[in-house]
Amino acid sequence: MLDATLQRLTLTGYSKARITRPSGRLTGTPRVSVVVPCYKYGHFLRACVESVVSQQDIDVDVLIVDDASPDGSGAVAEAIAAADPRVRVHRNATNQGNIATYNIGLSQVDGEYVLLVSADDMLTPGALSRAVHLMETNPSVGFVYGWSIEFHDEPPPPARTRVRRWSVWPGEGWLLDNCRRASNVIRSSDAVIRRSVLERVGGYREGLPHSGDHEWWMRAAQVADVGMVCGVDQLYYRIHSTNASRTMMYASTLANLRETKRAFDAALDGSVGGDPARLAAIRQIAYRALARKALWFASWDYMSGADGAANAPAYREFALALDPDVAGSRRWRALERRETAGVERARRAPGFRAREMVRDLEGRIAWRRQRFSGV
Repeated sequence: MLDATLQRLTLTGYSKARITRPSGRLTGTPRVSVVVPCYKYGHFLRACVESVVSQQDIDVDVLIVDDASPDGSGAVAEAIAAADPRVRVHRNATNQGNIATYNIGLSQVDGEYVLLVSADDMLTPGALSRAVHLMETNPSVGFVYGWSIEFHDEPPPPARTRVRRWSVWPGEGWLLDNCRRASNVIRSSDAVIRRSVLERVGGYREGLPHSGDHEWWMRAAQVADVGMVCGVDQLYYRIHSTNASRTMMYASTLANLRETKRAFDAALDGSVGGDPARLAAIRQIAYRALARKALWFASWDYMSGADGAANAPAYREFALALDPDVAGSRRWRALERRETAGVERARRAPGFRAREMVRDLEGRIAWRRQRFSGV
């Protein structure tokens, strides 16, 4: 009871979720198809697949899609499949890139539920049955996510596996929360989706290699409700020097903001239906939030980045293009005050430094709130 009350408090200011405790037990053995895209991750592949096929209370099959890896990853995949009839392999004849590889895999599975997990990550024990149980109990829910644990070395740390609550949002409410936050609340690839929803909205969008997952979830939320298993960890997210998210061209904060805008534009283009006027209004909510977020990052970059002063005009230009009314806002004035003071003086001034400490604290609180409530 206390957990549910605390979660309702953390959701203040966001769309209202229906919060319940898990009910009953998962009956039958629902089938879950797991797609594992792999490019030069053969040395991680066995741990990933083992974490999938060891899932209990579900019927699981695995499709490894090797994207013409030059390091022998395809041979590793073939060896794994030869030893386990639940695993099969598709090998791209030529390198197709991550988005095409995802879609190749998603087009070849037939489980009632589907998950895409990177070859360098691993599922936590019971992750699939926890997600499927929520969807089996709530037929309106189109996909379910949870939380992930970052790790560097094996074995990974212990995971939280006791589900304390289920949260279910109306799809549009969850979508609006993403727009108000101007960010993706699903931190990693741990969301299990109904195949019927996948077939309705289609796969990943070409041209969004950095924000394709965010766009996909927002598209799915337009046709189904969204669920979260709360208080548990669903995925082990491996941190290493060759993480795709760390080595892609989208390394700067401003580049990430631009990619987020592209995700909103694609998700709200009306391709899955919906009232055009309503979608346009939702897009404006996202634009306003993204403009203010850009100014927040501009001040942060100004106070801590090596090129913060040089980057400020680009942040400002990006924000103005999204929302002209952002000029003169509190965050606009905060950036102006720092620029007026100058980099050296601003970074030494006690008032500005205190504000940075507050901003850091706000970020930590937001992180903990998201870990607890999913928004």
